[in-house]
Amino acid sequence: MKNRLRCLQIAGLLVLFTLTAFAQSPITGKVVDEQNAGIPGVTVSVKGKTRGTTTDATGSFKLDAASTETLVFSYVGYISQEAEVDSRTNFSISLLPDTKNLDELIVVGYGTVKKSDLTGSVSTIKGDAIREMPVTSVDQAIQSRAPGVQVTQSSAAPGGGISIRVRGANSINSGSEPLYVIDGFPMYPDNGAISAGGNRRASNAMATINPNEIESIEILKDASATSIYGSRGANGVVLITTRRGKEGQSRVDYEGSYSTQTIARDIDVLNGGDYARYLNLLEKSQGGNPRFTDAQINEIGQGTNWIEAITRTGGLSNHQLSFTGGNKSMRYAVVGNYLGNQGIVKNTDFKRYGFRLNLDNDFLNGKATLSNSWSYNRTSSSNVPTDRGGPGGIIITALGLDPTVPVYNENGLYNYPSYDQRFTINPLAEAMEGVDRDNTNRLFGTTALTFRIMEGLQFRTSIGADILSAERNTFYNNLTFTGRQNGRELQKANRSVNSILNENILSYNKQIAPGQTLDATVGYTYQQERNLFNSIATRGLPTDDAGSVNLQNGSKPQIPFSGRQDWALESLLGRINYNFKDRYLLTVTVRRDGSSKFGPNNKWATFPSGAIGWRVVNEDFFQGSSLGRVFNDFKFRASYGVTGNSQIPVYRSVGGLVPYNYVFGGNLVAGYGPNRIANPDLKWESTAMLNLGLDVALLNNRLSMTFDVFSNKTSDLLLDVSIPQSTGFSTILLNSGSLTNKGLEFSTNYKVISNKALSWDLSGNISFLRNKITSLGQSTPFFANSTSGHLGVFGSWVEAGNPIGVWKGFKYTGLFQTDEEGKTFAAKAGYPKYEDVNGDGKYNSEDYQIIGNPNPKFTWGLNSNMKFKNFDFTVFFRGVHGNDVRNLQQSEMGDGVQKINQLGNILDDSWTPTNTGASRPVIDGRRDFISFRRSSFFIQDGSFVRLQNIVLGYTLPLQNKFVRSARFYASGQNLFLITKYKGFDPEVNNQGQNNLNRGDDYDAYPRARMLTFGVNLGL
Repeated sequence: MKNRLRCLQIAGLLVLFTLTAFAQSPITGKVVDEQNAGIPGVTVSVKGKTRGTTTDATGSFKLDAASTETLVFSYVGYISQEAEVDSRTNFSISLLPDTKNLDELIVVGYGTVKKSDLTGSVSTIKGDAIREMPVTSVDQAIQSRAPGVQVTQSSAAPGGGISIRVRGANSINSGSEPLYVIDGFPMYPDNGAISAGGNRRASNAMATINPNEIESIEILKDASATSIYGSRGANGVVLITTRRGKEGQSRVDYEGSYSTQTIARDIDVLNGGDYARYLNLLEKSQGGNPRFTDAQINEIGQGTNWIEAITRTGGLSNHQLSFTGGNKSMRYAVVGNYLGNQGIVKNTDFKRYGFRLNLDNDFLNGKATLSNSWSYNRTSSSNVPTDRGGPGGIIITALGLDPTVPVYNENGLYNYPSYDQRFTINPLAEAMEGVDRDNTNRLFGTTALTFRIMEGLQFRTSIGADILSAERNTFYNNLTFTGRQNGRELQKANRSVNSILNENILSYNKQIAPGQTLDATVGYTYQQERNLFNSIATRGLPTDDAGSVNLQNGSKPQIPFSGRQDWALESLLGRINYNFKDRYLLTVTVRRDGSSKFGPNNKWATFPSGAIGWRVVNEDFFQGSSLGRVFNDFKFRASYGVTGNSQIPVYRSVGGLVPYNYVFGGNLVAGYGPNRIANPDLKWESTAMLNLGLDVALLNNRLSMTFDVFSNKTSDLLLDVSIPQSTGFSTILLNSGSLTNKGLEFSTNYKVISNKALSWDLSGNISFLRNKITSLGQSTPFFANSTSGHLGVFGSWVEAGNPIGVWKGFKYTGLFQTDEEGKTFAAKAGYPKYEDVNGDGKYNSEDYQIIGNPNPKFTWGLNSNMKFKNFDFTVFFRGVHGNDVRNLQQSEMGDGVQKINQLGNILDDSWTPTNTGASRPVIDGRRDFISFRRSSFFIQDGSFVRLQNIVLGYTLPLQNKFVRSARFYASGQNLFLITKYKGFDPEVNNQGQNNLNRGDDYDAYPRARMLTFGVNLGL
């Protein structure tokens, strides 16, 4: 009995001890920095559990924990700490800055590397910087954030196209966009290859990706970093890592904002009365009588502002809800996003619905991980004809249309004024009555299985897919220009793009001897893509109602079109990183690619690179000197290697056949004939890259700087070379010619102030670049295709010794002041005067010279981020300098010859016998305007300084079991612009991703100024 009682007592004590040990008690505390200031947003979690919280604005926290548990305190930029609860109920934790931030892991191709061990040129952009301003695509957020990366928005329309150049254009005719790799899946942003076609500029391929789900972006720029991607690395590589779940507290986060949009800059054109005066002068110059009397001009007054008629106040809504968290064996991140952009031009909009699931599961006692990274996005847009020019291009039409005619007639129907007596059009009808809608569905991602075979050795195999379908439906009724020309027109187009990827990567990372670390990677990858396209159209439809017409209703069916393109890429890759005593670094990379795009004699190519690094800061002589007490890092880098560019259309190495119809015996017979000569020797354009770099950090890592000097030479350019007409063809695509890109890059980050109440960070970058065509090989100098044929202007001039994209034409030198002075040149007083290069007394092609260069001399960005207690304030400026823009928009409605509306100052600034100091030629309908358009008069300075973004935010000082954090902010984008350029905006490129016609401004969708209000909530 006594023993039984003793056992019960012992059991009771054990139960009491267990209950005491596992009973959770309220724990409070505060987390401070090295200056004893509270740190808001510190993650406080229970080790090995999913429970946790974050500190409030004062650094305080409250959490339930048992006495046997351990608390973990972590915050970006600080060293994590652990503390056992034991019997404590209040904690005072001091976190120290992580002065070893050089151990930050940088994502590189097929792996990661410590920042301190990096030998290549890589720029990193964090997700917080991307989310600072509302953008529809990730490439917009990259603008001026990284040195050596130039981003141009070719169309400001919702979802409009973007073009990116990393260290310049490395090709003349082939693609020059960087390769994007999203969570390991490579994709090339060819806007034209994923669109459903049509007579407008292609939409942005990257707009189908939600930028708010991004954790970080790494931009690989030199051969050491990019050669692991071989034949696709010459134009740089953009690595995108999306958010992933982490072990610890489950979190729910909401990010929402709304922006209003208005036209940032107007173009001043003649009002109704002044336009009537202009027409009177024009008629008089041609020997006619005035069209308008003074009384009629006074009655017209201001007339119609056609730009106001087609524009509105736009809006952009952006909402995202994310769920993240996990435990030791499973981590998850689920993100949903909606973006809706109502454009500033009527009937233009862009919407995106997106969903992402990132899921990581560990099994086999942590020796294996199954990772899933998948996203689905659906975009839809409504479009109007802009960024194309010509009949129906509503921006150029609205600028040049007759302002004496009202939008509507007395019956409330559309008026159709004459545009230079060539066609009748109403730009509002073009915008509102035409139907042009497209929808795109995109599913992409990877599923990967990783086995940790032994310490330091792991194998990863993955399967990925990028499945895209796009459809476009257009209908032009009789109220539109195209509809009237064709008896109404209905068109349907579809595109399907399926890309499949398999990768198998074996990696080894281990200290192989004291002070020596080896990181080796080998792999095999295979990717194939199929791109299908078809379109069908009909004309002669019976009604203007878009909802009532079908293809079978048309009396004039058009010839349907379809196409198919297939390609495959097979690769072997390897890389070795060797670190000797944290002083001497070596990286050797090689990739061998085989592509179906190239000729039978050159299916495979090898792309090697090597790089070295010297961390001088760790040398004994450096540590023992006074410099060792100042610098936290001092590292030299050097790399050299060869990468390739495979972005050419498929099947160009083989002969092609096209259909021809013949009449035999009175019957129409279909046949085929060749359309090009095969070239079995066709191969990659290859770029040899040399990079020298210096990384320094000092003042306890408060100031960091990076310098890079580079020289890239591209050989074996793919050019059309003239051949004898006796072959039946005029050209053949050959590897012929070379070009260079040389430059200097500098970036810096400085923590100006860091104390209890105030912190202030400054970061900036600047890049200098010079591009030059060094040889055309067997090809001869040529004019590229013209941006606009009806304007009579040439495309850019391609010749060795010049940069890509320069313009060639007459150099404008002023005006002839007398008829006698211009007699030799068949010119009259007030006519344009050009430089007579050969002195023969007449103007012809022999007087053409280089008159403009769209390539900037340097670009820069400057970001200031300040926090004062609960307030945060960010300002971001960027600039482009030394580039020219060819203002084709004003060459059409500013020549003083045609009857379209003109620039607002043309009456005051055109030559007359009493205004001989004017800068513009005389208003004269007999004057040769084609030569004028081809002159330097319309080449304008495109340099600018832009306030890209400004943000003021406030974080509420609250924390409870429902709300973890709450921040409200207001921001402005593109609030002001300093430039001499006369158009809507100097940052424009009518030809999208085309290398040869950059800097042409024609029918551009106006850029918007945005005001944004938003909230970030953590639950």
